[in-house]
Amino acid sequence: MTRRAAIEIDLNVGAIPDRWTASWVQCRIVEAYQVERRLPGVAKFFSSGTWPIVNYEFADVVAQGENASGNVLDAWQNERGGVTAHELTRMDQAQDWLRVHLASRDIERLCLSHWATSVAYHRPLRRLLQSRHWSRTTFYRRVHAGAFVISNALQADRVPVT
Repeated sequence: MTRRAAIEIDLNVGAIPDRWTASWVQCRIVEAYQVERRLPGVAKFFSSGTWPIVNYEFADVVAQGENASGNVLDAWQNERGGVTAHELTRMDQAQDWLRVHLASRDIERLCLSHWATSVAYHRPLRRLLQSRHWSRTTFYRRVHAGAFVISNALQADRVPVT
């Protein structure tokens, strides 16, 4: 996970801090989207393949018999980067922060989630910024504001830093 190390350097985060900070919240949300990217069977909205998706007829699936579930499990096992239960728990926790703590702040939630998605999927934000007619500084100010609101809420709820 070399990308996380680069994000931590960019956000001035080393080891786990003593208390919740906006930069640590940003790291955790990016980590959540990186885990989401590695989930097996999830449709990737940034796919770059040129081959069409193979559609199986019902008769083909029936003919596979017992091998069908084995083939699915093998495909999941062979996909790049398996996901552990601990990583899924951390992903769900971080994505819930966006839903719960930024429920009344739609713009900050949108900015923070799009920023984290673009970092995790290695995609530029240029199109989003142009379509919304936002300046880059306004966007990053809202990203930081959303992370700051979440960190204050977690600190007030005395959630242990993980």
